[in-house]
Amino acid sequence: MNTDLRGKKLLILGGNALSCDIVQTAQSMGVYTIVTDWNEPSQSPAKLIANEYWNISLMDYDLLTEKIREKRVNGVITGFTDSYLLPYQHLCEINDFPCYATKQQLEQTLDKGMFKSFCRESGIDVVPQYDLKTFNKHLISDSHKIIIKPVDNSGSRGICLCKSAEDFEAMLQYSLSYSQKKEVVLEKYMECDDVSFEYKIQDGEVFLSSICDRYIYKTKNAGSVTSKLIYPSRYTEDFMKETDGKVRQMFQQLGLQNGVLFMQAFVENGHFYFYEMGYRLSGGRHYLFTDNQNGTNAAKELIQFALTGKMSDKRLTIAANPKFKDVCCQLSILCRSEMISKIVGADLIEKIPEIIDMKIYHHEGESIGKEGTTAQIFARIHVVAKSKTHLDELIQMIKKTLIVTNTKGDNIIINTF
Repeated sequence: MNTDLRGKKLLILGGNALSCDIVQTAQSMGVYTIVTDWNEPSQSPAKLIANEYWNISLMDYDLLTEKIREKRVNGVITGFTDSYLLPYQHLCEINDFPCYATKQQLEQTLDKGMFKSFCRESGIDVVPQYDLKTFNKHLISDSHKIIIKPVDNSGSRGICLCKSAEDFEAMLQYSLSYSQKKEVVLEKYMECDDVSFEYKIQDGEVFLSSICDRYIYKTKNAGSVTSKLIYPSRYTEDFMKETDGKVRQMFQQLGLQNGVLFMQAFVENGHFYFYEMGYRLSGGRHYLFTDNQNGTNAAKELIQFALTGKMSDKRLTIAANPKFKDVCCQLSILCRSEMISKIVGADLIEKIPEIIDMKIYHHEGESIGKEGTTAQIFARIHVVAKSKTHLDELIQMIKKTLIVTNTKGDNIIINTF
């Protein structure tokens, strides 16, 4: 990227731990960063490292617009949270800033049911779904489990695995409580391989940026959370031959012009069954690996777009290549929902040359969030290895080195290694 962004001011909506990435990336590009949300800085870590912060709600458009004009802000961005996307679009619209999506496109892609409808219309398989109005809960059993999920939430919040008719009503109400629309999706529970994709869009051109295998930690009833992502996926060649063209055509028909999105699918008997997408950066931070492997970085590209209206001065699809030369792994360190007393070994892990990034989300004295959601992720570690054997050695080294204890001195890291 050759565009000089030095001195430009970027307003970042949301100050959670993941947003620290946007702050630090923008600062490395010479950009002056401002973070805003309704939380105090102690609850909003990106505020603590930004050049400036505001304690203003994302939906207080009048006050934000007043501050934008007063401070001569040049653009707005948000990152990893679905519920921030519509406020981001609206704030861009009323301030005449570049926005990578229209309100309609965001509403269409935020709704899980609508996304699956678009897939079907495009000849793309989706996870089998049931109609809540006609669904017979007495069909649920250990051999016929179902997933109940809100249509409009993320981070695995509100998702239930239902194994019996007796649990259905309580789980349904629980899932509905996480939906602003008060709507849920009922899906077949898939017990097979899981794959994640990152696509980019530049000036209307849609292309595959990365594809990885997802390894999932499943709780007994309360959903699941990613424990590992390994790139490139074992299904890369099959997907690019059979399904990639249909996906690109679907998003082109939706009129997407710029930005980044992720999709998730199960693989069963050689077929890809899609179930999830987000028209935003993924918490998996795929861009760390694409930057390492081929020099493209969605976080940098979205920052440039926010300030100039262009993702890059170059045609990104020429550099993008999901067939990585190395074996890459994003390892999520999961902990039990307890308070952290002591963290040992994190400083040693950060010194390992093959680890290109380590981000810790919870610190001593803090409590791990709800099991089965992304809130139970203590840290994410990004590893680049020369082979699968090399990767296994590195993961075992991390397992032996990193210890997170509770007040009793017990290690609360869940063994998903």
